Amino acid sequence: MAYPYNFKVVVSGKHVEVYKYKKQVWREFEKKNFEDEKPQKEPKQLNAFEQIAIMKQKQEYSVNRTRTEIRRLINSNPQLTKFMTLTFAKSTTNLKEANYIFNQFIKRMNYKYPDFKYLAIPEFQKDIDHYGKIKPNGGSVHYHLLCEMPFIHYREITEIWGQGNIDIRTLNDVDNIGAYVCKYLSKDMFDERTFGKKKFFRSQSLSEPIELLGYFAMKFVEKLCSALTPVFEKTFESEWVGEVEYRAYKLDFIPFKRGKFERSILFNNT
Repeated sequence: MAYPYNFKVVVSGKHVEVYKYKKQVWREFEKKNFEDEKPQKEPKQLNAFEQIAIMKQKQEYSVNRTRTEIRRLINSNPQLTKFMTLTFAKSTTNLKEANYIFNQFIKRMNYKYPDFKYLAIPEFQKDIDHYGKIKPNGGSVHYHLLCEMPFIHYREITEIWGQGNIDIRTLNDVDNIGAYVCKYLSKDMFDERTFGKKKFFRSQSLSEPIELLGYFAMKFVEKLCSALTPVFEKTFESEWVGEVEYRAYKLDFIPFKRGKFERSILFNNT
């Protein structure tokens, strides 16, 4: 059943994003049912430049959407404070082959350390030719992981990985780990070779961000954000929903534990 709303809140751990839409947005809106009733038009024939422009637009949208998903998932799991990079000693440019090796590493880690949790992003290193230019479709795959794990000696993880070097650092002092990790990764983290393939890997037990719509969203902002100053705000135009007012807040506590929505948080008087 479709229903309208013009107010949305996304809560990722302590981080709150507020969306206010100028016009109503429909959830579970089955556009295809209405499309079937319309007379079919002949598809417009696009020239090569138009096709490239549309492809780039779709790729940019995919990158931005994936970055947002990664950022929210990381902020919903503040226990992920170890930042680990896995590299191959032997250049490995085949993503399918690299992903298979990586998944075997994850299986060995989970077998030996059942509490190990992670979010991992594959990336291609840049190969530079002798003219100082980046080689197309070059560069070995490596993996960035944000993870939760007990103390494990560097040598032991290197042996479990078994493919090359690793680098581990702790991010306990980073205020917004999700934004930090997305900024740390290169702007072209999604090489064209990754399109149509999985953009990141994760433990299924990670907490999910919470989305509130309509009345519950407004009640949340009224109760928990009305006295706060936004850490960021902007107004932008969306191709799909029109004008949007966006504000981001940082709470000093996590309102939803383990990704569960507790209505008492919004309606109790304490």
